[in-house]
Amino acid sequence: MPADGSPTMLPGTAVPTLGTGSPQPPAAVTPTTSGPVAGPRRLPEPSALGQAVLLGMEIAGVERQIQHLSDTQRQLSRHRRRWEAGGRAEQNVARALLVMEDAGWHVLPDRRWPGTRRANIDVILAGSGGVFVVDVKNWREAAIERGRLWRGDADADDDIRKLADQAAAVAEVLADAGLPPTEVVALLVLAGRRNIREPIDEVTVLGEYDLARELARRGARLTPDMVERLLEQLEHGCPPMPRAADPVVPRAPAAARPPTPRRDQTDPPIAGGRTSTPKLSARTAPSDTDRPDPGSSPGQSWAPGQGSLLSRDELWRELLDAADREPIETWMTWLHPTQARLAGRRLSGPARVRGPAGTGKTVVALHRAKHLATRGDRVLFTSLVRTLGPVYRALLTRMAPDHVERIEFTNVHAVAARCLRDHGLSGRHQQDAADTCFWRAWAQVGRNSVLPDLGLGHQYWRDEIATVIKGRGLTSYSQYASLARVGRSTPLQPTHRRAVWDLYERYERLRTERKVLDRDDVLLLARDLVRASSETPYDAVIVDEVQDLTCVGLQLLHAFVGDKPDGLLVVGDGQQSIYPGGFTLAEAGVPVVGRSTVLTRNYRNRAEILRYAQTVIVDDSFDDLDGTPEHGRREVDIDRPGGEIAEVTVPDAAAQDAALCAHLTQLHDNRDARYGDMAVLVSTNEAESRWLRVLAGCDIPAVSLKQYDGTSRGFVKIGTYHRAKALDFAHVCIPDRNLFPGPRRASESADAFHERTRLERRQLYVAITRARDSVWAGIRQGPDPGHPRPAQTGPV
Repeated sequence: MPADGSPTMLPGTAVPTLGTGSPQPPAAVTPTTSGPVAGPRRLPEPSALGQAVLLGMEIAGVERQIQHLSDTQRQLSRHRRRWEAGGRAEQNVARALLVMEDAGWHVLPDRRWPGTRRANIDVILAGSGGVFVVDVKNWREAAIERGRLWRGDADADDDIRKLADQAAAVAEVLADAGLPPTEVVALLVLAGRRNIREPIDEVTVLGEYDLARELARRGARLTPDMVERLLEQLEHGCPPMPRAADPVVPRAPAAARPPTPRRDQTDPPIAGGRTSTPKLSARTAPSDTDRPDPGSSPGQSWAPGQGSLLSRDELWRELLDAADREPIETWMTWLHPTQARLAGRRLSGPARVRGPAGTGKTVVALHRAKHLATRGDRVLFTSLVRTLGPVYRALLTRMAPDHVERIEFTNVHAVAARCLRDHGLSGRHQQDAADTCFWRAWAQVGRNSVLPDLGLGHQYWRDEIATVIKGRGLTSYSQYASLARVGRSTPLQPTHRRAVWDLYERYERLRTERKVLDRDDVLLLARDLVRASSETPYDAVIVDEVQDLTCVGLQLLHAFVGDKPDGLLVVGDGQQSIYPGGFTLAEAGVPVVGRSTVLTRNYRNRAEILRYAQTVIVDDSFDDLDGTPEHGRREVDIDRPGGEIAEVTVPDAAAQDAALCAHLTQLHDNRDARYGDMAVLVSTNEAESRWLRVLAGCDIPAVSLKQYDGTSRGFVKIGTYHRAKALDFAHVCIPDRNLFPGPRRASESADAFHERTRLERRQLYVAITRARDSVWAGIRQGPDPGHPRPAQTGPV
C-alpha cells in the first residue's frame, strides 16, 4: 500500500465508499408535485417488516463492499508475495555472485536505466570478463521453445526486447571509455533453474545456477585499469536508483585500496588489450573525493587513483599503451574508442571502410563480425589470402568465444570451390592442367606475336588473362578493346590487345578440350551458381583486403547477400594492393555511396616507422576502387610518437645472417621483447625457407606464416610480404631491403619496369607498415653470388 495509507488500486477493481457509525434508517422522501402546495404532509411510518427489508438491503451493500476489499487485499497480497519472491531471487543471484572467489566481478544492483527517469536495471556486472546487464526473473512456468522464451502460454518477447534495449543503453554509456558495444552482454537469469543456456536474439537466457559458469568461461578480457574506468563511467551514466533511507557508503580512497595485481608476461593473452582479474568487491556510490570536479571541462576524464584530471586524448593514449604491452595477438583486436560505434552501425546497404595502413580497418571488421554474430546472423569473413582465415578465427575466439561458431573464416577461392562441390563440379578444377594449357597456348600463339616486343615476360600475359579478362568477367573482344585496365600501367596498342585476345582464345580452346577449370573459372562459375540460387548460407559477408580480389571474386561474395541492410561490408585500401590488376566497386555492381567510412588516424605505427614506410611509395599514384587515381602522399594523423629504424649495412649474406640473429636475441634478452611479437619478412617463398634454417641454426624459435594460426606462441614469424597482409608485429626485420625492388632487367621495357617496381614498392610498403615499434633493415653492399635473388611468386 502507498505510504499515505490509501488503498492501492489494481486495474479493473472498483472501490466502494464506506460510511461510519451505526446504520441509520433511510431519510424521508419528499415528493415533488406540479400543482399548488397544500402544505406539509406527514408520510406514514414503514411497518416493522418494511424496516427490516431496508436494513437488509444496506447490510447486503456493506457485505459486497467488504467482499470487494477482501478481494483487493488478496490480490495485493499475491502481488506483494511475487515481488518479495522476485526480490529474494535477485538477492540469491547477487549473493551467488558475491561469494565467487577470485571472480573479479563488481556487482552494481538496481541501477538507473540510461535515458529514462525512473526505470531501473536489476544488476550490472563489470569485471575482467566484460560487462553484463542482468535481469532476474522468478518465473515458475518459463520455457524456451522454437527459439523463443515463454512464460506459460504468454510470449516473453517484450522482456527480451526490454533487456536488449537496456544493454544497448549501457553500451552507449561505455563507448567513450573505449569499450566496444559487443562487450556488453545481456543475460536473462531464471531464478531457481539450472542447465539452461539459450541465445535469443541479442540476449542469453541462463538458469540461476548456470550464471557462475557463464561468467567463468569468459576468461580475462579487460585490464584492471580498464575495469576501473568502466566502473567510474557506470557510476555517472547508470547511478543507483534513489532510495530515501539509503546511507551513502564512501569508496575507500585510492591509496587505501589494495594494489591491482600486475600481469605476468607468461599469462595467457586476452582480447582487446585487456587482462588480469582484480579482486571481487561490491560497488557502492563514490565519495565526493572520488568524483570529478563539477567545474572541469567536458574534454577531461577522471582517472581513479590519480590526483589530477586526464584529458580524453591522454586517457585514450593510456589505453593504447596498455594494449601494446600485451602479446601482439591481443593488440590485433584492440579497437580505439572513437571506432567503437562503427562496429554496431546500422547500414542500409553495402558499405565500405577504407583508409591508409595502420588505421584499424581489419579491427573494425572483426568487431563488426562479432556484433553481427551476437545478434544471431550467419557471417562470412573472407579475404584473398588463405592463411588469414585461421588467424582471424583465433582472434575472434578471444573476443567472442560464444559466437565464433556463427562466423565462417575462409578465403574467397575456398568459398567458390565449395559452391562447385555442392553442385558436383569440384573435380573439374585442375590448376596444373590449366597452367599447361596456357604454356601451350603461349608457345602456339603468344611467342610469335607482337607481345614479346614489349619487354614483358609470359607471366605478365598470364596475369592479364587472369585479372583483367577473366577477373573482370569479359566475354568479347569489343569489351577488352575499350577497357580501362585498372592497375595495369603498361599501355597496349590495338595490335597488342588483339594479340592478347588471340592468346586468351587459344588458351580457352585448349582448356575446354581438356575439360578443366582454372581458379578464375571457379570464381566465374560459382558467381553464376549463387546468382541463380534462391537460398544463401549467409546473412552477412565481410571482405577484408578487398583491393586484392578480382572484380568477379567480389561479385561472387556480393551475390550471397545482395544489397540487403547490414549485408555486405568491404574493407581495404588501394595503396596496399600487392597483386596485378584491379577494378572499381561500380564495375562490380557494389553501391557504397553514402555508406563509405574513411579512417585517417594511424594507431599501429609509431611516427618514425610510418615516415620510413611512406618514403617507399610517396611518388606512386594508386587506384582506390572508386575510379579516381590518388597520389601516394596522403595526410595521415599519427597517434604515437617515436619508433626505431635501424638500417644495418653488411658486406654479404653471412654477415647479414649474423647481424639479424643478434638483433633478435638482443630484443628478447635485453629489452624483454617476446619472440612471438617479432617477424622476419621477405619477398619470396625461397627466402622464407632459407631464413627458417638460419634462425634454427642460431637457436631462435621460428615458425612460417604458412603455419601461423593466430595463437600466441613464442616463435618469430617468418613469411613473405604477401602473407604478412593484415597482420601486425611489434618488431619487423627486412633483410635485403636494398635489393627489392630489383634492378631493370635486360629485356624489360621502361613501361614494364615502371609497372613492376611500382607493384613491388607497394609490397615493401605493406611489409614495413606491419611493424608497430621498430624496423630492422639489412642493406647488402652488393648482390651475393651464393644467394641470387629468386624469381617472384604468384598469389598465395
